[in-house]
Amino acid sequence: MPQGKAVQPRSDELVALAELVFSVSKRGRVNDETRAHLGAELARRGFASLRPYAGSLEQDPSAPADNYLAVDALEECGVQPLLLQLSSESAAPAARFRNPLQEDRLRLPSGREVDLKLYSFASRDRDAIRTFAEEVAPVFLPRPQRALPAIAAGNRHPEISLPAAFAAFRTIHGRLGLNMASTVQLSATREMTTDDAITARDGEDPVAVGHTRVSIRHLYHAGLWAAIRAGWRAGYTAEADHFIVSGSTEPEVARSVEAVKEAIRHAAGFTKFTTDTSRLFELESDPRHPRAWSAAAVEERFRQLFSAEEVRWILAEFSQPFQIAETTYRFSRDEALRLAVKFGRSLKLNEELFDCIRAVKAGLRSGTDFDFEPSLDEAETLTSAKELLFYMHWLKARGRPAHLVPPNLGFKKRQAYPVKLETTSELGIGLEEYSHHKMWPELVPRVVRDFQSRPLAELAARVAELAAVAWFFDGTLSIHSGSGKQAEVLECIGRATRGRVNYKISGELQLQLLDVLSEQPAGSPWRQLFERMVHRTNQFAAAGAFGAESALAAQYAKMGREFYLGDSARGRVDGNLFLAFWLGNVVGSRDHQAPDDDHRFFKEKLDELPDDLLGEVRKRNSRYIVWLAEHLRG
Repeated sequence: MPQGKAVQPRSDELVALAELVFSVSKRGRVNDETRAHLGAELARRGFASLRPYAGSLEQDPSAPADNYLAVDALEECGVQPLLLQLSSESAAPAARFRNPLQEDRLRLPSGREVDLKLYSFASRDRDAIRTFAEEVAPVFLPRPQRALPAIAAGNRHPEISLPAAFAAFRTIHGRLGLNMASTVQLSATREMTTDDAITARDGEDPVAVGHTRVSIRHLYHAGLWAAIRAGWRAGYTAEADHFIVSGSTEPEVARSVEAVKEAIRHAAGFTKFTTDTSRLFELESDPRHPRAWSAAAVEERFRQLFSAEEVRWILAEFSQPFQIAETTYRFSRDEALRLAVKFGRSLKLNEELFDCIRAVKAGLRSGTDFDFEPSLDEAETLTSAKELLFYMHWLKARGRPAHLVPPNLGFKKRQAYPVKLETTSELGIGLEEYSHHKMWPELVPRVVRDFQSRPLAELAARVAELAAVAWFFDGTLSIHSGSGKQAEVLECIGRATRGRVNYKISGELQLQLLDVLSEQPAGSPWRQLFERMVHRTNQFAAAGAFGAESALAAQYAKMGREFYLGDSARGRVDGNLFLAFWLGNVVGSRDHQAPDDDHRFFKEKLDELPDDLLGEVRKRNSRYIVWLAEHLRG
């Protein structure tokens, strides 16, 4: 909708809608029954210039005669989201919102006179969204997840996928009796960034932070906006995922920490914070490292990293046994030192970041509680139960408990997990090839020795042990890189965690959007847009923009898969895995080859999907999230 355009819904339809709103409420009260009645009436009647969202109907808590309803104005040039305020008394309507686009005094067929105001209520109208959520209906604010299961649905195109996610969670709630809503989730310092950084980004570096062109604050407000319009009052989690600390020198790390703290300040309203301090892991202290340090070298590094007081605390704290279910865990002195050296800098930084989040959340009107999720999944080693125990106990003992914990399970982003040891044309890559060149030397021998060469049986046992450790600390296991996993893998996780799991997806929802574009008729505008995105990705690859993986673009093109994203039901193993991983990064680049010289960012064009394609993408997104829940319920 062009900025500044006057909103002109049909006056007769505004009158009819106002009459409906007041006629369905009993004794002036608005509740779920009222909203259901309004929804049924709206489904029976049709409006040409308005699309009301019955579930959003709310009364003003301090002025019950004022009702609010989210609507879309349908015009030839597009759709404009609005907030309708209706006041049925002679007293002045509540003045919570500023700058109405339209004001009118209506006489309804029933004889009632009402004041009407229309406000802009798009996902970028942050003040209006925040006012509605904080002052009118706090039920729409996100809440911490704690022990609830969840599917954390990453939203690289929030206006497209968030409505689909809420529709899916409503289906899951009704069908399975579970609230698994965690709908606002992206990496805060990879996919997202601050508003200023988004504005400054020219799109010529596809791996620079913010390639989604979605800022931290925008995603939060888009989540509120979508929850309001969906009428979702059951509660949901808003996650600022992966605050990544990077750097190879102390000054670089220090600068990165300050950037992360600034991103945390932008994410104040979120309720779950995932930190990624894995770049500070000292992997050489791990015996699995190909050049692992000797015991003497580990001892020397231990004394360098920690003060005398910290040394005493570590040695005392981890000399005790830990009884978890049927297993007793004991750390030898060598194990305690090696784990302290491997994780010590990361743990101490997580303490600092926890304190930063707590300070930022203090005093917020939207609530101060939050979930803390320190990430282990980005480590180059598979997470053992004793590593998880060490990490969680350290944080809890020092007053910064982890509510969710993501281990490295050996999952790769947007790829299926092997079900056999050997690679076959029917079942795809086998575990031997899949784990080649990874720092997982124990995995294949363990599968062969203890699980009769069955990778999923080994995975199930490992997940169950890790979940038991998480439960011991009142935590929930969090599964990262969840997109692309097969039904049998999901069921394995569901059983092993007894359904108490946080399962993260992101790329698959975007890939389904790109699937829809790729399936359009050859020569059609949306198919051509998809092909230009592929060409742009390949141009970046030719310039080495994606590092060592850049060479894969030409290899897949020679295989005849230049434009093929693969079969999503099979984890896309038959498609162009380079494209499946990197194509989404170019949405934050400009469409330089557009035949009409419209060189806007691809993201802006994707946000203009027509209703038929938008509906198809949302249908696939919703169906996928429901499918995940059905297989993860345990």
